[in-house]
Amino acid sequence: MRFPWSPRRSGQRLLLRRVGSQHAFVLTDGPPDDDEPVRLLRWGLLAEARPVPAGDAIALLDPADYQILKVDTPNVPQEELKAAARWQIKEMVDVDVAELTLDVMHVGGDVERAQRQLFVIAARNSAIKALTTGAVGISDQISVVDVWETALRNLLARQARADDLAARACAAVFIDARHCLLIVCAGDELFYTRRLEGDAGLLARARGEQSEAASAEMPLGFEYQPGGAFDAPGTQESPLVVELQRSIDVWERSWPELPLARLYVITAEHGPEVATLIQRELGQRTVALDALAAFAAEAPPPEGPAGEALAACLPLLGAALRTDVRKKL
Repeated sequence: MRFPWSPRRSGQRLLLRRVGSQHAFVLTDGPPDDDEPVRLLRWGLLAEARPVPAGDAIALLDPADYQILKVDTPNVPQEELKAAARWQIKEMVDVDVAELTLDVMHVGGDVERAQRQLFVIAARNSAIKALTTGAVGISDQISVVDVWETALRNLLARQARADDLAARACAAVFIDARHCLLIVCAGDELFYTRRLEGDAGLLARARGEQSEAASAEMPLGFEYQPGGAFDAPGTQESPLVVELQRSIDVWERSWPELPLARLYVITAEHGPEVATLIQRELGQRTVALDALAAFAAEAPPPEGPAGEALAACLPLLGAALRTDVRKKL
């Protein structure tokens, strides 16, 4: 299997993930710094590999290949956290822990709490091997195997800073055809994450398609009933919005000192319409997040079908903003 890059090293950064039999990639001019925004050089979704010069590379696991678990922080030295976490999650995973690679990070970073907790990222060894060894000619350059939640954290933290909300708690919900992920961050740190069931009807409702269908299905003789006494077909509350509300309730009980300032929607299509619908039903300030805005102006057009490329590359755009490249997962 060939991937879209060449082994020639450079100062550029390559982000990559598999999307079925296709290859999604993002190439930037390097890691982010405080002076200049990252410049997007090339990106897209390719059916066949094409040469892309790259230096360090970050590979992104599919959410099906890992879990993020939360446990109480064991009372051990920092260097022993992974070993202790391995014992803590033994009964929480459906495979032998020997088949998993673990990484840990503190919930909320270095925030002080009476009882601190850890996020434990448990990834299948076989998935990591398939992702990295499949990168023919560049496997030795993959410095990090990243996950979606931390990639989305990067996008959310950057947008919160741009909106002068860096010190506040902000949430982001990522929505595509296969995934629905919610994260909450404050001060650039990940505090909460949850995977939600998708809502196939949400986009149709945001575009107004379902309401038109509902009108066509009204029974003959229907008359207006005041006070919302008649529940029109297709106007039931979104299951996704219900789960978002439950998650926000959990957040507010767990972190009352950090009320949620804003919810961002990260999606490839009709983001403003989806955000408007969620805000109307949830009662929480909600706006669409433009992932490409995190990069320098005049980004090149994608390679491959535009809509599919953006959907495939959204998590990679977040991973491109990663500042810590010390080690693989």
